[in-house]
Amino acid sequence: MIQIEEIPFSKLVVPSWKVTYTLRPELLLIAGSLIEFGFIQPIHVRKSTGEIIDGSERFLLAQSIDEIAKRCNFKIPAVMHDLDLIDSMMLHIRLNRGHSNIVIEKLSKSVKRIHDSGNYSISNLKMYLSMGNEELAVLVDGDLIKQRKIKEHNYSKAWVPIEAPANSPNSKVMEFESPPNADR
Repeated sequence: MIQIEEIPFSKLVVPSWKVTYTLRPELLLIAGSLIEFGFIQPIHVRKSTGEIIDGSERFLLAQSIDEIAKRCNFKIPAVMHDLDLIDSMMLHIRLNRGHSNIVIEKLSKSVKRIHDSGNYSISNLKMYLSMGNEELAVLVDGDLIKQRKIKEHNYSKAWVPIEAPANSPNSKVMEFESPPNADR
């Protein structure tokens, strides 16, 4: 049975191993929902450290927007997980891979660290992360540019990669970068 606890902001931490980021348009939608409805689902937290496994954007928004912080009384509903670092990283990836924007370099570092821990077999990594042999090999190797031979490709000048801001885990909603196109 899931138990939900209300955790004070001061006990929560956005982990350095977080592999996701959210662009400003989506953050504004989340902020609007939090202002109007409050927290309708709990975040997930590593019990021993307070590291947020899932829900860091909601935490950052609540922490940075007074209306949300006051509405929730500076506490967030959370499911506490008694997990070690590797299992916390694995859960974070599994919860976010299908619906979030992933920072590939951070994903590669986390997958490599999970792989190197020996806690998961190759077949379990592929199954749990829904990856094929090649994708897992590229992430574990960690040298994405070498593997993908990016310098051999000719990209249109219209192609502009959007990277997560370097400081996104600690950013406030108004400090997140937006893509260079006008519709965002």
